[in-house]
Amino acid sequence: MMYSEKILLVDDDKELLKVFAEILEYNGFNITAVSDSREALELVGREKVAVVISDIIMPKIGGMELLSRIKETSPFTEVIMLTAEGSVSGAVEAVRRGAFTYMVKPADIEDLILNVRRAHEIYNVKEENSTLKQQMEDGSPQFVGNNRTIDEIRTKIETVAATDIIIMLTGESGTGKEILANAIHYKSNRKDKPFIRVNCAALTESLLESELFGHERGAFTGAEKIHKGRFEMANYGTLLLDEIGELSINTQGKLLRVLQEKEFERVGGSATIKTDFRLITSTNKNLREEVERGRFRQDLYYRINVYPIHLPALRERRDDIPVLASYFLKQCADEMKKPVPILPDEVIEILTSYDWPGNVRELKNIIERLVVMSVNSKINMFDIPEEVKCKAKRETAKCSKDRQSLNDARHEFEREYIVGVLNQNEWNITKTADELQLARKNLYKKMKEYGISN
Repeated sequence: MMYSEKILLVDDDKELLKVFAEILEYNGFNITAVSDSREALELVGREKVAVVISDIIMPKIGGMELLSRIKETSPFTEVIMLTAEGSVSGAVEAVRRGAFTYMVKPADIEDLILNVRRAHEIYNVKEENSTLKQQMEDGSPQFVGNNRTIDEIRTKIETVAATDIIIMLTGESGTGKEILANAIHYKSNRKDKPFIRVNCAALTESLLESELFGHERGAFTGAEKIHKGRFEMANYGTLLLDEIGELSINTQGKLLRVLQEKEFERVGGSATIKTDFRLITSTNKNLREEVERGRFRQDLYYRINVYPIHLPALRERRDDIPVLASYFLKQCADEMKKPVPILPDEVIEILTSYDWPGNVRELKNIIERLVVMSVNSKINMFDIPEEVKCKAKRETAKCSKDRQSLNDARHEFEREYIVGVLNQNEWNITKTADELQLARKNLYKKMKEYGISN
């Protein structure tokens, strides 16, 4: 698994920095390492940083001060403190001041990776909750689209959001199940309480059990302190079990008990903990078929399939593609502080013709790429991946009753090629003519012939 958000390592021991950076990068983290705490503060001030791993004893700006200033600058950034054996009391104080946790040097690598993953996920939850809350306050659209099916889903949300009914979201990966779950939470009476997401496909059975139920100190090797689970964290809020179809039969049985009795025990503990959360599940599997094959408990299926909502694949709502593309175009441009580019008709045609196996998530990624590469608010056709263009054109050809003549196909290719080179050269006619090995007058002639204008 790859993590796009930045992880910052801070330690004046450059050898340790190098070792930790290599190990964490190997495990998919986006690492930046600095040996100066002042440089760390500057970086946190100008970039989004999910997790900081810092030594507690640092020259110039010490670890405790660094923690305080990071929390002032970037409240959602999680901080893991590293401490020598004799400085544990200081590290405990750091946790009281808002650090995610502390680890005694030399830190166990597996424990470090696990803590970074947990801190990273909590950072993402905070970021998503903040963004969605802001969007709700601004009245921004939560579930974009004008398709009839999407309108029906919006109506369903309005009907059930204020209740505590269990909702099961189904649909292919990338269709927006998590966004819909967020929208339900923020329209509910629990909107001011936590929205907690668990990706059931991302963790092993033993780790998932610890994440859901939490564990007591000493429950297993490495369990040095009490860890609250997601059931406990979601109390009075909403719990989303993402990809619930990936749960093992054993974990399914334990989940069923929590849903029936609204209570559980931490791993390694005997005290019963009460919990009150609203459950939303999501899956890209057909759980009825999974039940028939013996891979999903029938009693749990009936327990969670109270109010199902199916999200259509993007290829089933092609009329929404231009709407979504425009929405993501503005969103990405605003985030990058760039002017909002205009989508040319030929680009919209390609986007609408493509089947989008990665659904809305894939469309957003492509739009983000186009915004990054745009120059002077112009989208360059050449920046659309060849796979998208080729598959889109094949679909268009399949759907067309009259195939293009060879001459028409040549003209279409030539027009696209000229527009692409013009965009690359910011519509400098001389540069474009030189690159195309055409006389300027011949380039103007072709531009007129193909109706190309800036």
